[in-house]
Amino acid sequence: MNPAILDCILVGHNEGNYQDFVERQRMTASTTGAYGEGKTNSILFKGKRVTYMDLMNYGISLATGRESKLSSFGPTNLASCYLRNFLRGCGLSAEIVNTFQPQKALLEALLREPHRAVAITTTFYVEPTPIQEIVRFVRELSPETVIIVGGPHVFNICQGNDAATQDFIFETIGADIYVQESQGELTLSRILMALRSTASPDLSKIENLIYRDSDGSFRRTSRLSEDNVMNENSIDWSQFDPHYLEPMTLTRTARSCAFSCSFCNYPRMAGALSLTDIDLVERELRQLEEIGVRSVHFIDDTFNVPIRRFKELLRMMIRNKFTFRWMSFLRAGNADAEAIDLMAESNCFGSLLGIESGDSDVLTMMNKRATVELYEQGIANLKANGILAYAMFFMGFPGETQRTARNTFEFIQRTAPDFYMTGLWYHDTLAPIHERAEELGILGAGYSWRHKTMNWREAAQWVDYIYNNIEVPTIMPLTGFSFETLPYLLGLGMRLDKIKEFARLAHRMLVATLDDEPQGFARQEMELVRICGELYGDDLAHVAREALSSAPPIEVAV
Repeated sequence: MNPAILDCILVGHNEGNYQDFVERQRMTASTTGAYGEGKTNSILFKGKRVTYMDLMNYGISLATGRESKLSSFGPTNLASCYLRNFLRGCGLSAEIVNTFQPQKALLEALLREPHRAVAITTTFYVEPTPIQEIVRFVRELSPETVIIVGGPHVFNICQGNDAATQDFIFETIGADIYVQESQGELTLSRILMALRSTASPDLSKIENLIYRDSDGSFRRTSRLSEDNVMNENSIDWSQFDPHYLEPMTLTRTARSCAFSCSFCNYPRMAGALSLTDIDLVERELRQLEEIGVRSVHFIDDTFNVPIRRFKELLRMMIRNKFTFRWMSFLRAGNADAEAIDLMAESNCFGSLLGIESGDSDVLTMMNKRATVELYEQGIANLKANGILAYAMFFMGFPGETQRTARNTFEFIQRTAPDFYMTGLWYHDTLAPIHERAEELGILGAGYSWRHKTMNWREAAQWVDYIYNNIEVPTIMPLTGFSFETLPYLLGLGMRLDKIKEFARLAHRMLVATLDDEPQGFARQEMELVRICGELYGDDLAHVAREALSSAPPIEVAV
């Protein structure tokens, strides 16, 4: 065994090119709502569909004369951090490439050094194209590298398709080994240990694998569910380069979800709710504070459940006088006034609220265990305490009618959270609601479906109607920017008032191009460059004017 050989290069998210992505969706626009979702998450600008972040980078580049490459995936890739932490605990070495596109040079440098494998995480993918791009890049530079792919996308492929379909998808991706386990840390460590012992290990003895055999066919090993204890895998942040964690870090205090919403398969995939002890959370947060992290995003699906533990966490944060700002997902129906007061005192600046619907009947069908009245009170309490509220909705769930859709529209208007998004229901055939498909008349899957009370086209019309008829609150899409981007931008030193101003401008531009009609946007471009020139607090309006009145000082891609 040569300790100088790196056991694993961990590759995080590949954001890809949004225009390429949306063009692929356009090809099926007559049969699925996927292209409509692409439009409601982007702006038609200078002949291309761009995300909010693309637009901000364009504005900053013109305003400052310096190319801007900010990414919504710029913050620390938490899946990679957990894997690296786990592997180090097993005596294995690993390095992280946080995001593929902006860090290709880093990946290339690591591939030119002695190493055994590349492992690709798949937390945010809904289709394999971005994974294929990473695989091709690795193959071109290092053909002999063992490529391992695991995570939620692989798990969902395995759960939702027969073996022949799985093999076809995995063949197109082009990796060597696939981990078909929802957690997968232990499985990955066993693969790497086997690679340490020999360049051609016997993978048949490692559970949870689909791998390419010497004859080119795929082989499957037996299944063994992992249950990696949260306490035993608490991250030691002191082992990371501080620059990697600044200005914002994602972390979690729990795995899985205590609820069983009928549209979501995550609890089934992640297993029983597992909690980290508060003293270990305290140790992690103290490390992040000492490193100088300015913003923390707790990604727990239900951070405030159970409520007693949530309040203990908040009091611990207050007792430590942490200076970082934080945000989290919040179960608004499970947060009383005392909890929200503690959130504000502990430096919470925002919460993501998965409200889903503003109609009580649809909430019951979703098994949300909450009421419209509780959600209204929750949003009001957050706003009263100066905590930003980002509310998420989707249209078309079974039981949705013209009446219930109108109720959601009126709920958004009435409660006016700071930001919101609404999209089309995605029919995940692994979610509990699919068990009632015959009863509810559900046909189709993904963004192409119909049921007894609505079809995807009618739901898409409601999404467009809401976006065209609500000026306040501000639209913040789920893709390419989203609310989680706020602490990242704030951590970089941007002004919240200017980020809000940018979001309001982008909102108007998004709505103006929902019908795919090109807009001149000359006045909006002037406003964009002015806002982006002031994002960091400096008045760069004169630079903005010069940039627009002459050739831009750099090549700006949109």
